[in-house]
Amino acid sequence: MDSFGKSFPSLSRRQVLSGTAALVAGGVTTPSFGASGGFVSTIFGGVYEREYRKAFVTPFSSANGTDIQLKLGSSSEWLTNALVNRSSPEIDLLMLPYPDSMKAVLEDVGMPLSVADIPNLKDVDPVWFDQYNKQAVALDYVGYGIAYREDLVPTPPTSWKDLWNPAYKGKVTVPDIGQWGSWELIVISALLNGGSEDNLDPAFKALKQLKPHVRQFFKGGGDISNLLGSGEAWVCGMTTNIPAYGLIDAGKPVKFIFPSEGAMVGAASYHIAKNAKNAALCKQFINFALSRPIQENFCNGVVAAPTNVTAVVNERTRQRVPDHGHLKLFNWAKIIPQMPDLADRWNQEVAF
Repeated sequence: MDSFGKSFPSLSRRQVLSGTAALVAGGVTTPSFGASGGFVSTIFGGVYEREYRKAFVTPFSSANGTDIQLKLGSSSEWLTNALVNRSSPEIDLLMLPYPDSMKAVLEDVGMPLSVADIPNLKDVDPVWFDQYNKQAVALDYVGYGIAYREDLVPTPPTSWKDLWNPAYKGKVTVPDIGQWGSWELIVISALLNGGSEDNLDPAFKALKQLKPHVRQFFKGGGDISNLLGSGEAWVCGMTTNIPAYGLIDAGKPVKFIFPSEGAMVGAASYHIAKNAKNAALCKQFINFALSRPIQENFCNGVVAAPTNVTAVVNERTRQRVPDHGHLKLFNWAKIIPQMPDLADRWNQEVAF
């Protein structure tokens, strides 16, 4: 598994994207919002949407007289929309998390980006640009770690291996297959047991051993809050800092740590659809979003790390996100083609 500072294998279009949903050819599409002097983009809900509108959308729209229409929903829906409507995109600027961001690269959805068009790319750590074959750039990132109830665990976890601690039997929650963190859980389970992205068999042997420890497979932040908040689960593996610190800030006796082996990475990236009606405006918006003060304001609001290396976040944010040296990013190009088989195997061997 590669660490943050190392180069990552570039993605090949020839690799089969078998994990993408089957698409329906044809169909009626609606005109792009870009034709009316704005553009259509995507956004995650909740606090992320609130801070995103405040940091990016409102000031950019005010300064440029631009209408920005944000679509809520799931990243898989947005990616499918982009694939179905390649010739006349309904969504000009996609914001996508892993693994859909990497699926978009494999499917050649986004147009090439460059410093000539987006000057602030020069201040972005290359890993947040190169891994997408320069067809996208990450806006921000978080790390996956372990949250636990300080008042309930007999021994605090420090390693991913501690999820298998017999003392936690029946008191662990980890992501269900297809949820954020689930693919990362499979990969780290393989790596801890002599496997790799090319050999995930050891992961399933380990996950079957973990199954008696699992109280519930979580399907989102709400499950994590309920399980840890009530004490029904003592330990949550492969979660971001966001639900954990939601509980901490609410006064719950919860602690969040990045394991000794490193924090798996979650990132949101921008992809301008090929044939987007107003690509030039999308590039201006990305450049604005990557600027130092805007990155600082947004990342402090959502408690995430900026991709602009000149940005400096406040102490509260620094304490809650991993430093560069503690990040772990695996080769998504090797995992994506295996996803359908991995999901089937999970449902047969791991799921309740």
